[in-house]
Amino acid sequence: MAFIREKTKGVTTYYQLVESVREKGKVRQKTLKYFGSKTEMVDFCMKNGIERPKENDRILDPPIIRKLEGKLKELNAKRPLPPASVESLHKKFDVEMTYNSNAIEGNRLTLRETYLVLERGLTIGGKSMKEHLEATNHRDAIHFLGQLAKKKKVTEKDILDIHALILDKIDPTHAGFYRQEQVFITGTKHIPPKWTEVPKKMKAALIEANSTANGAKAVESAARLHHLITSIHPFIDGNGRLSRLLCNLRLMRAGFPPIVLQKKIKLTYYSALEKADVGDLKPLTLITARDVQRALDLWLSATK
Repeated sequence: MAFIREKTKGVTTYYQLVESVREKGKVRQKTLKYFGSKTEMVDFCMKNGIERPKENDRILDPPIIRKLEGKLKELNAKRPLPPASVESLHKKFDVEMTYNSNAIEGNRLTLRETYLVLERGLTIGGKSMKEHLEATNHRDAIHFLGQLAKKKKVTEKDILDIHALILDKIDPTHAGFYRQEQVFITGTKHIPPKWTEVPKKMKAALIEANSTANGAKAVESAARLHHLITSIHPFIDGNGRLSRLLCNLRLMRAGFPPIVLQKKIKLTYYSALEKADVGDLKPLTLITARDVQRALDLWLSATK
């Protein structure tokens, strides 16, 4: 009888249709078909009467959960970290997240140039004023997250204020204001909701931003919030940057250090978002969990 097996390689989850066969007196499992997404697998199972793998309420697997929570516990035990180390970690994060998040959206500043703009206040020849403003605006938005992480509750105004910082001096007409028209996202089948539905849909994002789940559940919550913002696409521009900032805000409110989603995995990242659009949040959550582990390792290195 054929059955479905779930497999994970790195941050990619795929499925196999497997059947036990007897060859030369021995039983072995033969892979009949591969599915690159949960949606493909579910559709095939429904059409062919095959039982789907049992699901639980957790996205991350136990070994990953143990690593995340173990490293966070170790970091918490060593807090407070030396002030100079914390300041250095924050500066490193400011530059690296600003570079990577902006580069994903097409900003041409290199990592080194982003450092020179943010830390030295230099103007880079051959790069537009908009690209410079995207860097300094993003840095300001990161610093605002530090204030919000300490608040008891994140409000709708807080989210609008983050977005206003992202587009400050770039697009004053739309900075901090929900879109008033229908938008379409190039390169994806997902169609964001009508603009009249945005305020209502953002209530779900607020609930997720204020979730009190801790540990690995907070990492799952951060990935869910990340996807909610990209799915709703509440603003004319700046949604990708906002989603990654809010993902970090959720993590910071749970005691995790902030993460950097790197430009070099852009295609994998976009694929994960597309899978989340059709109900499979695991790939995006695995990316988030991997980046959280890297951030924890970095912060722990400052304690040695």
